[in-house]
This record gives sequence, structure tokens and C-alpha cells, in this order.
Amino acid sequence: MAEPWRSLEHIEWQLIRGVPVPEVLDDSLQGKVLSGRYDQVLRSATSHKLAAQVAKHVQCLHTTATPDVFSTLALDVNMSDTASALDTLCVAVAALQAFVQLNWTGPDFLLAPAALLHMCGAQYFPQRVPNDEDAYMAFSKSLNAACLESLTQAGEPAYHLAKGPFYLVYARQILGALERNDKGGHLQTLPWWDLRVGGVHRRLLDDAVEPNAQTLEKMQAIIEQCKQRAAIEPDVANGWGTMAARAILEVAIAHQRAGNDRKASELLMEAAKTNALVYEMTGAPGKRTKFQKDDKMQLVLLAESRHVEEDRPGDAVQRTDSVDNSATVNPAAQVDHQPANLSLNDDTLLEQTMFTSTAADKSSQVLAHIDPANQPALAVTDQCILLALCLNIQNTQPSHGLTTEQMSVFVERILSHPRNWSVHTMALLLRSRLEAHRSRTVDRSALQLQALIDQMPSNDSSLRERMRFFYSLELPPQWEMQAELARRYVSIGVLRSALEIFERIEMWDEVVQCLGLLGRKEEAVEVVRDLLQGHKTEAEALLAQKRNDTRKQVQFARAREAKLWCLLGDLDVAHAEDHYQKAWDISNATSGRAARSLGAYHFALSAFDKAAAWLRRAVRINALFTRSWFMMGCSYMRMQQWVEAASAFRKCTALEEEDGESWNNLANCYLQMHQSQMDRLDKVFDAADDDAASMHSTSTAADSGVGLDADDEETGKRSTNAAFELRVLAHKALGVALKYNFDSWRVWYNYMIVSINVGMMHESARALARIVEIRSKEASQSSATTSSVEDVVDFTVLNRIVDAVIQTPWDEDDPLMRSQNEGHGLRADVQRLFENTLLPRFSTNAAILQVYARFLLWAHEYRKMLDVRIKSFRFGLGAPDATQVVTDLHTFCLAKDELQDLVDALENTGTRPAAPGSTEEAMPDWNFQARTLLRAFIARTRDSFADEPHFASLAETLQGLRTSV
Repeated sequence: MAEPWRSLEHIEWQLIRGVPVPEVLDDSLQGKVLSGRYDQVLRSATSHKLAAQVAKHVQCLHTTATPDVFSTLALDVNMSDTASALDTLCVAVAALQAFVQLNWTGPDFLLAPAALLHMCGAQYFPQRVPNDEDAYMAFSKSLNAACLESLTQAGEPAYHLAKGPFYLVYARQILGALERNDKGGHLQTLPWWDLRVGGVHRRLLDDAVEPNAQTLEKMQAIIEQCKQRAAIEPDVANGWGTMAARAILEVAIAHQRAGNDRKASELLMEAAKTNALVYEMTGAPGKRTKFQKDDKMQLVLLAESRHVEEDRPGDAVQRTDSVDNSATVNPAAQVDHQPANLSLNDDTLLEQTMFTSTAADKSSQVLAHIDPANQPALAVTDQCILLALCLNIQNTQPSHGLTTEQMSVFVERILSHPRNWSVHTMALLLRSRLEAHRSRTVDRSALQLQALIDQMPSNDSSLRERMRFFYSLELPPQWEMQAELARRYVSIGVLRSALEIFERIEMWDEVVQCLGLLGRKEEAVEVVRDLLQGHKTEAEALLAQKRNDTRKQVQFARAREAKLWCLLGDLDVAHAEDHYQKAWDISNATSGRAARSLGAYHFALSAFDKAAAWLRRAVRINALFTRSWFMMGCSYMRMQQWVEAASAFRKCTALEEEDGESWNNLANCYLQMHQSQMDRLDKVFDAADDDAASMHSTSTAADSGVGLDADDEETGKRSTNAAFELRVLAHKALGVALKYNFDSWRVWYNYMIVSINVGMMHESARALARIVEIRSKEASQSSATTSSVEDVVDFTVLNRIVDAVIQTPWDEDDPLMRSQNEGHGLRADVQRLFENTLLPRFSTNAAILQVYARFLLWAHEYRKMLDVRIKSFRFGLGAPDATQVVTDLHTFCLAKDELQDLVDALENTGTRPAAPGSTEEAMPDWNFQARTLLRAFIARTRDSFADEPHFASLAETLQGLRTSV
């Protein structure tokens, strides 16, 4: 039976919060974890028992390389009581924090993993001989390789130069054992630590993988419990609210890393609401340059925390190391024990926006009392939420100057009140990224990034302060920051410096790219070949070889070696397939990179069956690659396997909603499917086969790619045929596609046709108008031959839209006639289509004028109708350049019939009211107009067709009009 929910001051919750402990607990394992003495925890009796089990299990690494040794390890943990369980949890947390300290926050952690195992399990290892470290170093290297192999996930290798990967594996093993054995519910925060371990693990991988769905479900239960405690414990409601907000924030970051930006956005908004964070982006008058005289409205983020004291900064530690670039540090911007904030030192731009008003734009109501130039300090949790929201703007909006401005105000708001080392570091890093693309700020951008890298080994702040909010941030590891600096050098053309950094951190993909930019492609190929053949040795292996020259060849983790073979395939195009296949074989069919490469290779050769098979393998390994799903969908489309294609494109749209091309293709697949295939839509990738087993996605998007809303369901009642439902789904998919391909006339054309098929005539009218606008604009900007009206306007669709209006009764009071897809409900859309779009562009086109005249006749606009009919004849078959009228009998007959209809219309409607409610006649001189048209046509065609019977009827009509005057 699970224990009652513990108080916020319980040591288990203090481990999550990272707060100081009372002096009475200072010597306990919990106190040592919270004060950053991780080495003492790892040397403790509790850790000794656990590490001895690990040492016994991995002792084989002293004699043989066993990469998968950790796959069979199952620790035995003491769960007899809560105290024992908490001590075991402290060891796992200390191991995790030690790994983070080594690779993220610094400073260095001196306890080596091999030394820990030899200390705790000395009986399982050969006795170490003084001054002879060969066996020890060989074991250390084998242990490191086994850990990296264990950390490979979804075919993605872990970064091979990560320091101390054993500590992450150790933490995972302990947490896994605790989860298996915690039947009594001794540990209430175990899922939270699982989430943190998983988050750190996924940051090591080359590409994103999905978070554990079960962990996310358990985290939701913790969030609900925190909210309930906040409701029933008013004295500590703020504390529980902050805990709930931090939990939501960490879950949001997990979704953000996996590319599920929509879910992340929802959770970030929930976190802000839960922690009572109020913020608003608005404008305030101010100056941005030193020589600016007039105030301009400047973008500003107003934000206010309701619970600042819940995240009060921790105790500071005396700064011991001086900061490099001290000459460029802005003294006024410095705060003790925080990363150096370098000054801009520009002759034009101010260091920060200088607001000249104490109030923001009057549209701000809730935060109108805040002075933009002197905003209150924020809670650190709120700062973390704003940083995550800032990254969310970057992930969900296109690269644009406005996006940069929006992100900048978030960063400036956080930098104005440094309260935590890690948070301030993240804010400075984001500012560095935003400033990298402006000539006036690019220098500070590079220098600031270098300063952040240099600060990691220093002791300028307490380790506890660095760790406290680490899991609430998307802070990159040290090697990623160095890689980011190298990419910054590439962007400004300093390729050799970038190459040196990439070689130092052994990111061979980027090394190859730099060599290619330097025109040294052959050298790039040789680099990869030498690595695979052991002629070029990576840093860790080189160190081991220097100590042990008897080793013949470098041992790679399978996933990393497969990646190198794929890289060679990218460079050696002539033998690409062989290299990709070699990568697949070496990885024991686990390399997602190899499967993706083989799929793309066969797709380029139009071998769509092979491409689909390889891509199915790829997405089975890692389902987060939108490009793989897209190519697979296209392959199935080429093979006319519409259900499989639709399922693939649904995955694309679930992963990347803004992929308009996938939405368009999804709609096409729906239109090609049959009623009998409906049931297979949700099962096509569920059944295991030779090529792919079931694929699971944690995406929250609807399985159909789009869902039927209430209006669509009502529309669907017109037909019970499943094919109609497919057309409605296609229409919805195209509607989403248009959001992201608004200027594609082809997508609009598809949308127009499907709108007609599902009876949404008002949408087809809107689509036709948009098509005409786009194609007319393209024609005006192109030097090619101008498109004909028939190429731009689909007259079949135009006539169907008009028919939907005129084939309904005139009674305006009939409620059925108010449908937006017929009759009077559609009338305004059709009228706008003609008057705003078609007639301004094609005012002399007879076919468009004829359709317009039909519409005007139904609308009882008789004067306009007659004018349009006359213009239609004069610009059409009655035009002077219509020479076939006098040379071709068939054309003459068509013109004669059209003229006869026009004369009849003049006779029948000329005396009617010009418009509804008008007292004037539509055309008082209708007889004169009719006779004039007849006389001109007869005179023109007499020489060619005077002997034809049809010609005589025209003369009879003219005579009849004369006698009726």
C-alpha cells in the first residue's frame, strides 16, 4: 500500500527542489547530495553495495570486450523501509548529478568510474601493480565503450567523448531497480527522476528520440497531486504550486526536445498559469541608439511573478577565478557569482533599450502598473518558463527579423535580474545566438559564447546553485557549445578555426563539411576511411594506445561505426549502397541512419518498393524523422498503395504540422482510397511483418491527420457512404495545407475541386478567386507567354458555383435558401468573385461575361444583365476579329443562335425594372439596341451565308422588330 503524500519539507521533495538542508542532516546522504558532495555519496556504504554488484558483473571487461554487458545487469536494492529506499535514491541522484557536472555545469569531478568500481569491488579485479596502469586503463576504456553501447537508443549513438558515461548508466540501473522493487510506494518522486535521467540521456544522442510514454503518464499523476496539495494546504499552496509548475515545465521540455512543439506550447502556458506568472508582450516609447532623438515604440516584455520567494537564490560562493575577456566585461551589468555579461561597446547601439516612459502601451491592462525600465525581479522558475517560451517561439515560427525581436525581449527581461548561475548562462547563450546575425553584435556574440565555455571549469558559483534549476532548462552540453562556436566561425568564414574545434571534439560530420567547404573533399574521404581502418585514432583510443601499444585496432561502438560507414557512403557516391549496407550489418540492424540512407538512396533511383521497405525499418527504429515518413509516403503513392501512403503522411503531419506538402499529399491519398480501405487506416503500421514491426508514436494528433468537427458531421449526414467521409477528410487536410502553402495555386486548385465534391460551394468560390489572383500575379511577373483565360479559370467549376445559386428559388424568406452553399447564402460570395476578381482582370472575356449574365438574370438585375449580354456578344462571336464567323458555317450558326437569344432577352426583359425595387426600365431602347445588333451582323455575314436558311431567320427577326416600333 502506497504511503500518504509527504509534506513539501520532506527530504524526497527537497532533493527535487535542490534546496539547502538543516545542519542536522548535513552529514546524511541527502545532505551531501544537496550540498554537491557527490563523490562522498558514491563512496558511501549504500553505494558500495550497489557498485560491488556492478563490479562483479563487468569484471569480464578486464579480459574481453563485451559491449552489451549492461543489458543483462539487474541490481538488487534494499527496499525494506523508506529510509533505505531514500538512501538508494540518493546514490542514483548523486551519480546523475556527477555526470551532469562533468558534461554540463562543471567544475571537474575527480572520482573516475573505474576507480570507484575497483574500490567497491576490489575482489573481482586483478591486483593493480604500482606504476603499471596498462590493465587499469584498458579496463577503463572497455568500461567506457560498454557504457556508450548501453546508451545507444533508437539506433542513435551517444556522443563518444562524453565524460564519465558510467555515472549515467549507474543512475539508470539504480532507478530501474528501484522502480521494479518499490512495491510499497516508498518513493513518490521516482518518475520525476526517471524523467530527468531520460532527458539527460536523450541530450547525448545524435538525433531526437521520443520520451518514455509511461514516465510522462506518471508525471501527470505527480502534477495532479501537487495541484491537489496546493488546493488543500493553503499555508504552503505557493510551494506546491511551484512544484507543479516545475513538473509541467520539465515535461514540456521533454516534448520540446522531441519536436512536439504544439504539446510543449500548451504545457508551457499551463506552467505559467500554475505558477501565477503574468506576462505580456507590448510596446513602450524608448530609444535603441545613442544618437536617436525621437522616442519610438519599442517591443518590451512585461512580466510579474506572484511567488518570488519560493525560488529565492541560493547562498553564494566567493568567486575564485578571474574571468577571461575581463576588459570587455560591463562592470555595471555584473552580479557576483554569475557568468560574465560582456558589454557591446558599439558606437551606435545602446547596451539595452532605454525606455523613456514609466508606463507601457495603454492596451496593457493587467500589467499597466509596471515601469518597463524598472521591472520587478522574477522567480527563478518563472525565468525558466520564459526561457522555454522563448525557445518555443523559435521552434514554431519561421526565421525572420520579427521572430528575433520577439525572442530578444524575453532574453532581456531575464538578463535584467540575474538570480541563478544556470539560468543566467542560458539567457546569455540565447542572446549570443540572436546576435550572431547582425554585423554590430556578431563580435560580442562570439566572445560571449567563448566566455560561457571558459567559465565551465571555474568555481565562481556553488555547485548546488548550478544544479538547482538545470533540469528546467535546455542548456546544451559543453561539446555542443563548442560545436556552436565552431559553426559561428563557419558562418563568418573562419573555416580553419572551425575545423580545429570540430576535430578536437571529434564531430566527424562537421569535419567533413568543413573540408568540403575548403575544397578538400578527397581529404574528407580519407579521414573517414582512416577512422574506420584504425589509421586515424580518436583521442580516447590514442591515449589508451600510448599506454598499451599491443592493441592492434581501435574498437568503436557499433552505432558509431555504423554512422562512420554512412558518412563514407555520403562522400563516396559510387559505392554508397555498399557502404550503407555495411553500416546496417555492423549495427546488427539497429542503425536508423543506415536505414534512412538506404531508403533515400533507392528513392532517388525510383526503386520505390525498396525505398519503402528501408524507410519502414528506419521509422521503426526512430519515428521522429519527418523526412523518412514523407519519402515513405511518396514511395507508396508512386506504387498506388494509398492506405499506406495516407498513414505515412498522417505521421508527417503529426510530427510537423506546418508541412503543407504532406497535408496536400494526405488529401490526395484520401481521394484515391475506397470505402473498403477505411478500416485499415489505423492499422496499416500496426501488424508486424518482415520489414517493420509495430511503430508507436506518443503524438497527440488525431490518427486521421485531421478530425471531423460538428459542422463536418452534420454535412456527413447527407450520405452514409464512407467515400464521402474520405472526401470530407481530404477537404480538411487541404484546408490545413493552405495555411502553410497559401501562395500555391495547385493546392488551392485541389481545395476547390474537393470543395465542389463535398458541397462546400462558398469555399470553392473563395478558392477560385485565390487561384486567379495567384496565377495572374505569376503571369505579370513572368516573361513567358501569357496564360489564356481558360488556363487560369476553370469554367466547369465557375458554372457549378453559379448553378448552386440560380437553381434555387428566389424566395429570400425561405430559411433553406440561407445556406452558405446555395441560393442567397452563396450570392454574396459569387458576386465578390465576379466584381472583385474576375471582371477587373478579364473584363472583355465573353465566356466569363456569359456566366455573369446568368447570375444577374437570377438576381433580377436586368439592366446589368442586358449590358453584360451585349458586351459578351461584342467581345465574343460578334467581335470584329472573330473572322471564323464569316468563313465557317458552324461558327456562323453558333453566333446566330447567341444573337437570337440576346434579342429575345432584350425583348423579354427590356421593359422590366432595372433592379429589384427600381421604378426605371431595364433598357428603354431595347428595340433599337436589338435592331442595331442584327443589322451589323447581317451586313457582315451576307456575302458568305446569304443563301443559308439560318440567315433568312435573322432577316425575319429584324423585320419583326421594325414593325413593332
